Amino acid sequence: MAHVSKLSRTAQAIRASVFADLAPRIEAHARRGGDLVELHIGDTYRTPPEAARFARIDGAAFDGSVYRYGAIRGLDALKETFAARLAAEGMGPHGAGAEHVLVGAGATHAIYCALRAVLEPGDEVIVGAPYWPLAVGVVRAAGGVPVEVPLTTRLYQDPSLDAADVLEAALTPRTRALYLITPNNPDGKVLSERQLARIARLAVARDLWVLSDEVYADYVYEGTHASIARQEGMGARTVSAYSMSKGFALAGARVGFAVAPPAVVELARRVATHTVFNVPVAAQRVALVALSTGGAWLEEARRDYRDARDATARALEGSGVGLLVPEGGSYVFVDFAPVLRGRRLTDLLERAIDRGVLLAPGDGCGEAFGTWARLCFTSVPRPRLLEGIARLRGAIDDLAP
Repeated sequence: MAHVSKLSRTAQAIRASVFADLAPRIEAHARRGGDLVELHIGDTYRTPPEAARFARIDGAAFDGSVYRYGAIRGLDALKETFAARLAAEGMGPHGAGAEHVLVGAGATHAIYCALRAVLEPGDEVIVGAPYWPLAVGVVRAAGGVPVEVPLTTRLYQDPSLDAADVLEAALTPRTRALYLITPNNPDGKVLSERQLARIARLAVARDLWVLSDEVYADYVYEGTHASIARQEGMGARTVSAYSMSKGFALAGARVGFAVAPPAVVELARRVATHTVFNVPVAAQRVALVALSTGGAWLEEARRDYRDARDATARALEGSGVGLLVPEGGSYVFVDFAPVLRGRRLTDLLERAIDRGVLLAPGDGCGEAFGTWARLCFTSVPRPRLLEGIARLRGAIDDLAP
């Protein structure tokens, strides 16, 4: 084998796919021709809003410009339309305009570019856990040092807990930013206005940036969504992230947004230019059509997803697992410790694959969640979802002594 020169420690510290350990079992199941209900990934079975879905390459939405380089700043109409939507929905900072919007090749890319704009190498970022499985990898790729702090599951268990106190206890002189997700991925916790106000006061007092991941803001089932950027003193120190993947079923289009002070957007755009140059024009056109025409579709999706959440909770009743009924988002976060009885989570997840259902291991959402797994209730239609949960319960029964 040829000698390989020294590799990056930063890249090596980024975790591989959370499914790497399960890959051999998944492949073996596929070789046997097994059917697999995929409840592991955060997507939707719903097709996008009709106008976006049927945009034609030679029609009004698409023309010859989609084959050429686009503006590195993104389509003005897309930024303006998205800023107007934020204002109408009461999200993001007060008075945000197009100059506050960074268009990214998905929210993951937008978040990375924004973090690169505010972090110095070695800066610590407090990451509320459990978290989106890519969160700590993105922080590391941006030069930061993620510090995991169990938060939202604790808030479910003790609603009187002060989230700001929990975060403050983890601060060090190297802390530069807080990373929060509301509604949370994976447990669906929606941070209240009061909780966000306390966190905002902490951020102002300690001169911290806040990365507010709000990609599930359109899907709140209990309570209401609030943006920390609207709290006093936070417009100048908050980066808010949103995604067309979640809101409008456009995961494959890869369009997301970071909303931040214009100075941050200008620096983040430099990073974006040197990573993707410009977000594909065709994808931006589809996103613009969805934002402009998808209001009724979004309302229907919200009702559908809430019903799917309730059906999931009912289907897991009596299974013996620990279940947090999510207040928003697309997932239930399940603690399997009561049925594992000291065994590894992998033992259960492999049995579940053999029975034809796939969940995401919880340790990808935080070091403290090795007995948990994430189940997406929006990825497949209702009958398929219930079939998957039935298969999961069969796998749980297989563990019985």
